[in-house]
Amino acid sequence: MNSKVNISIVICGLALFSGISYLWGFWVHFDLNILSYVALTEIVKASVYPALPAIGILAAYSAMDGANSMSKKQHDEYIEAGGLYKGFTYFLKFYCVSLIFLGLGHSAYMAIMETGYFRLIGLYPLISLVLFLYIIFSNKYLLNLPVNLRVFIVSLVCFLPTASFSKGYSNGEIALDHDASGHYVVSNGFCSSSKDERFRYIGVIGSKLFTLSSKDNSICITKSEDFRLISYNKKSFNKSLEGKAAKKTVPSS
Repeated sequence: MNSKVNISIVICGLALFSGISYLWGFWVHFDLNILSYVALTEIVKASVYPALPAIGILAAYSAMDGANSMSKKQHDEYIEAGGLYKGFTYFLKFYCVSLIFLGLGHSAYMAIMETGYFRLIGLYPLISLVLFLYIIFSNKYLLNLPVNLRVFIVSLVCFLPTASFSKGYSNGEIALDHDASGHYVVSNGFCSSSKDERFRYIGVIGSKLFTLSSKDNSICITKSEDFRLISYNKKSFNKSLEGKAAKKTVPSS
C-alpha cells in the first residue's frame, strides 16, 4: 500500500513539475511570472497537450537507451571475449563519458552566462544530468529492476521536466514572433485587433486570454469570454499550387 502511494505521489509530482517547467519555458520570453495567473489545477491541463511531442520523443529516446544499455554481466563477458567486443565496450564507454561531460559543461556554461530566468536554459539539463548520474550509480534505487527497464524509467523521470521546458521555450519563441504563422484576436472588449495594431494570440489559461501587441510587444490580459481568432502569415495550399503552376507556364529564355 505504501509503495503504491509513493509511486502515485512521484507520478503526480512529476506531472505537476513538468507542467510548471513547460509554462516557465514558454513564458520566459515574455518576462512574466505566469504562475501568478494560473491555479494549481490548471497547470497540467495548460501544458500537457503542447508538450506531448517532446514527451513522445523523450519516451522514444529513453526506450532506445534502455534497450541499448549494457548490464554488468554483459560488460564483463565482452571484456573477457577480447578483440572487437572489448574494443566496442571501451568505445561505448568513451562515447558516453564524452557526451556526459559535454552536456555538463555546456549546461553549466549556459547557467552561468545567462541572466534572470534564462539561466533555466542551463540549469534544467544540468540538474537532470546530475540527478540521472546519481540515481544510476548510487546503487540505492530500482535495483530489483532489469538494467534496461531501470535506465528507461530513470531517463524518463529525470529528463521529462527538461524536455517540457525545452518544448515550452521553443513554442514561446514562435508565439513571440509576429512574422511567424499564428492568429490575431478580434473581440468586442479591450485589446481587439485593428488596422493599426494587431494583438497576436498567445494562449488561454483558465479564464484569462493573453495577447501580444504588434506595436510595442506589450502583453494584454483580458477575460477569455467572446473573441475571434483570425489566422495570418499562413500560405494556403491553393496559393502554393497557383504559384507552382505560374512557374511552369513561364517561358524559358
